[in-house]
Amino acid sequence: MHVEFVTYATIRDSIGEKRLEREFDSGTTVGEALSALADDYESLGPLLFDGDGDLRPHVNVLVDEENVRNGAGAATTLTDGAELSLAPGVAGGQR
Repeated sequence: MHVEFVTYATIRDSIGEKRLEREFDSGTTVGEALSALADDYESLGPLLFDGDGDLRPHVNVLVDEENVRNGAGAATTLTDGAELSLAPGVAGGQR
C-alpha cells in the first residue's frame, strides 16, 4: 500500500524533505506508519511521540485533509494512496 507523507516546519526539518513516499502492508494504522517513519529518522520520534508512545497533543496529523483526532486517532487505518500530513501546532502571534 502506497502512502505519501507531507511534512511541515520542525517535522520537515528533522526529515530534510517536504514529501516522502513509503510502502506499507494493507491495514497499517497511522500510529504504525509514524513509528516506522520515526525509526528511519532519529530526531523525528521525540517530535511526534511522548514518553508513553502516544502522539503528542500539539502535533497535527491529517489523513487526506481529515484530522485523525476527530476519529480513531493513531488507530486510524490507512488506505492505498493516502496522504498523511504532519505539522506541529502553531501558537502565539501578535495581539
